This record gives sequence, C-alpha cells and structure tokens, in this order.
Amino acid sequence: MQKLTTRQIAIYGGLVMLALIIVRSWDAIVGFIGIVLTAIIPLILGAAIAYVVSIPTGFIERHLLPNSRSKAVSALRKPVSLITAIMLILVGLFLASSVFIPAFVETMAMVQKRSTVFIEMLLRYPLLEPVKAPVEEFMHGDIMKTITSLDIVGFFQGAMGGTVASFGTQLFGVVSVIMTGFFGLLFSFILLTDTTGVGLSVMNVIEIYAGRERTEKLALVMGVADSSFHNFIVRQFLEAAILGTVGTVALLVMGYDYALGVGVLMGLAALVPIVGYPVGLIAGAFMVVISNPWMALVYIIVVGFAQMLEATFVLPHIGDPRTVLPPVWTTIGVTIGGGVAGFVGMLVAIPTASTIRQLVLIDLNRRRAKSEAAEQEAAEQEAAER
Repeated sequence: MQKLTTRQIAIYGGLVMLALIIVRSWDAIVGFIGIVLTAIIPLILGAAIAYVVSIPTGFIERHLLPNSRSKAVSALRKPVSLITAIMLILVGLFLASSVFIPAFVETMAMVQKRSTVFIEMLLRYPLLEPVKAPVEEFMHGDIMKTITSLDIVGFFQGAMGGTVASFGTQLFGVVSVIMTGFFGLLFSFILLTDTTGVGLSVMNVIEIYAGRERTEKLALVMGVADSSFHNFIVRQFLEAAILGTVGTVALLVMGYDYALGVGVLMGLAALVPIVGYPVGLIAGAFMVVISNPWMALVYIIVVGFAQMLEATFVLPHIGDPRTVLPPVWTTIGVTIGGGVAGFVGMLVAIPTASTIRQLVLIDLNRRRAKSEAAEQEAAEQEAAER
C-alpha cells in the first residue's frame, strides 16, 4: 500500500476542513451568493440586451453599403446601424404593446365567452357520446367556473400597468426592478458603443494570468457559444415571424375578425423549439373553430404548408448548419430546460446543448487526429527499423 506524503495529507486535511466549513456555514454562503447575484444582475441583463441588439446591428452593418470605400461611410456604418437597430426594436415594442398584445387579449376574451357554448354544441353529436359525461362534469366543475369568471382583459391590463395611477403605485413598489433595468440598459449601451477594445483587453488579462493555452480554449468555447446562440435567436425569431404573419394574412383574407390575435399566439408559440409550433397551431385552430370550423381547417393547412416550406427552403440557409441539433437532442434539451427553468429554460437549453455538442465533436476530432498521427508515426518508425 502506497504511503501518503506530508503534502498529500495536508491537502486532504484542508479539503475536509473546507467541506466542514461549507456545511456549517451553508446559510451564510447562500446569502452571500444571493447578494453577489443581486449586485451583478444589472450587468448580466445589460450583457444579454447588448448581445440581442448586436444581432440586428451586425446584420444592418454588413448590408449597409458593403462595397463602399468611402471613409465617411466606414466611420458612420456602425453608429448608423446601431441607431437603426434600436429604433426598429423600439418600434417593435411599441407595436407589441399598442397593437399585438391588445389584439391577443381581445381574442382570448372571445374564446373565453364562446368556448363553453361551442363545446356544449359539440357534445350533441352521437360520435362524442362516450366522452360526454366526463366533459360535462369538467364543464360544471370549479376549474371551468374559475376560467369563465376570470376577467382576462383586466388581468392583462393589471399585468401591463393598467391606469396611470396604478402605474405610479407600481413604480414606487418596484424601484429596485426599475433601477436594475436602468443600469442594465446603461451597461448594454456602454457595451454596444465601446470603442476601446475592452473585450480584447479582458482576454489579454486572462492570457497573462491563465496562460495562452487556457485563453485559446476559452476563446474557442466563447466562439462556439456565440455561434450557437446567435443562430438560434435568428432562426426562432424568423420562424415565429413567418408563421405568425402567414396565419394572420390567411385569416384576414378569409374575413376572420380575430386574425391578428391568433397570429400573435402562433408567433409566440413558435419561439419555443419542437413543441411550440404544434401547440400554437392547435391552440390557434381552436380559437378559429369556435367561429368557423371550415376556416380553422384552411388555417391548419396554410400554416402547416408554410412551416414545411420554411423548414425545407429557408431555415437550412440561415447561419451555420453545425449549430442545428438533431431532433432527438432538441427534444431532450427542451424537456430538461423546461423542467428546470420553464419557458426561459426551453429557450436557453437548445443553444446550450448545441454548444456542448460542438465542443465535444471538436475535442473528439482533435483526439482522433492525434491518435491517427501517433499511429502513423509509430508505423513509420517500425518501418524504418526494419
């Protein structure tokens, strides 16, 4: 049996002492971590906002007079692209708050009023006789009474601020949230307008303390993660925009009064990979079938056909194909992410899984190439000895 050296005994003893300290001071440690996270949340929020804004900014910058060699154009290209991207985002937020969300709320209120009558009408058909009793029991239960009595419009108005007076009350009640958002926006603006090369400076500091090899590995991880998250955001928002627009236009052409609300639901659902599209399609069809079953059938056909065309001819040409996960891995990622962090977890899980998968493949290829090179070197050495 190998004897332990004095250094090993000291290391193991120190680890045991550290573990005991962590166990005995766990509440204090958790509290300290909470304080640290609270302090850096504005920085995390700002970095996230800056990253999202940088995507349309980079797109505009690449397509804004790309062949021009003028120094003025080169100097103005980035600030003009940034201002344009921010203006587009602000216009989108304005439309969402003043047009899209009110239309969605109005559609939900309509579904709430008409769904009970529609279901009772369906139960008259002999084909649904086997499920008539449990459905009627559910319809007269406490859950359905709560749903039908819910003030959907009031609920959304309260969630979005309601009147000016209620907004003022909420403002004083959530000062910390307001300040967090303010400093997050401020930090994101600083990141987006930085011209001092702070990112390069940080990498230089890391290289000094961690070494060139570790810095290169970190840069590789950050590059792969950036590619995965960038392509995921572009793909999902493009899919949501296409399906939401197609659904809205199809229903408008057929004369449906709540076309925009159904299209908003389809677009929001399509943001979630794998499960979002079928859930949004079914929910949107149910909203339409209450008023017109044949219109709902046409809606399903049109949106389904648009999704097939998009998946076949549009999405394969967006971004790096290596960032696209196989369906099995996507399903696993959505399931685990949703179970851990809900809707946000579903969105983050896919690019995270894509990043891990690419890094594993890169490492496997490196190890395979190294092994093949070693085998070839051994074979050449053996041949030379003969």
